[in-house]
Amino acid sequence: MPQRRFLVASSLARLIRKDQGVVGRVVEGYFPARPDRDHFVSIEPGHSYLVLAAAREGPGAEERTEVPRSQAEALMAVCAGKVGFECTIVRLGTGKEALLQRFIAPGPLDLLSVEFDKGEDATGFVPPAWFGPEVTQNTTYDRGSLARVGIPAPEEIPLSNVILSELLDTLEEGRIAAQLGRMPFPHMPFPGTNDDRAADGHTEEATSQVDQLFVPPTEVDQSPARIEARR
Repeated sequence: MPQRRFLVASSLARLIRKDQGVVGRVVEGYFPARPDRDHFVSIEPGHSYLVLAAAREGPGAEERTEVPRSQAEALMAVCAGKVGFECTIVRLGTGKEALLQRFIAPGPLDLLSVEFDKGEDATGFVPPAWFGPEVTQNTTYDRGSLARVGIPAPEEIPLSNVILSELLDTLEEGRIAAQLGRMPFPHMPFPGTNDDRAADGHTEEATSQVDQLFVPPTEVDQSPARIEARR
């Protein structure tokens, strides 16, 4: 299905994650690029897949073959690059949902994506003021490119009281709607995955050695004794 993709200020992304929580983690390892297709392995909450997809993210056929977790981790070791990201769902005032991807590896990056039904006019979607610049057509923000090339240079995203106020209103409206039962827990799947959330809206986390991708640099022991031991 067609999607539109936007940057979002990291400070706003942190606010969204704190308010909405994280519904799961995904790690993808990409094999060397080919002009006609993308080939990667995906470790998701509860599942692992070997994926063959179109070379460009977006609508198009995608072949997914489930593989054992141990095999997926072995394939990760021979990939050309990896991405690791955490997912958060945001209810928008228009009734649509946005997926916030907080990339941890290969570097920090926050992306918002909005998916549209087949036949729906994606160009008619007016992004909220708190959305950053649109990067739908910028291939450097494709996950395969992020894995193989790295995170692009950060763009300056303007902030203002008006933008912050609109985001806070959006989050509050989403909470009220959920409490009143007018809007069920969203069912947007992870990018290219099945939606396997439990009844409470949470998912099983990918517990494996690839979770090391999610360890923040500040958690690494940088004591003089540890640094000396590495030499």
